[in-house]
Amino acid sequence: MKQLAWVGLLVSTSLWAAEREAVYQKEIMPILEKSCLDCHGRDGKKPKGGFNATTLAGLEKGGKEEGPGITWGEVEKSSLYRLAHLGATNRADEMAMPPKDKKQPALTNEQLAKLKAWIENK
Repeated sequence: MKQLAWVGLLVSTSLWAAEREAVYQKEIMPILEKSCLDCHGRDGKKPKGGFNATTLAGLEKGGKEEGPGITWGEVEKSSLYRLAHLGATNRADEMAMPPKDKKQPALTNEQLAKLKAWIENK
């Protein structure tokens, strides 16, 4: 019986990871391409702050200073969301992403909502 429970857990975990990756590719990556990748990983450049936004693994890991980029199910602990939200609401803050001196646009409310829903989807 325990083996069946483990198999069920492994299958559900695999489906969950596949769904995250699919949403990342379809909905999240286009947002990041416009606002984040010039500094965090486009064209093989060294990502600023050690935060590589070109892969899901890089997003989860986060950068050198702000902790994990994504803490699944806990948007407030996810530096990706916190700093993007700050960039949309207080771009003058030194931690806002993207910084106000860059040409990349801040995320819109709709983009922030997508990002938040994706992170909160446990």
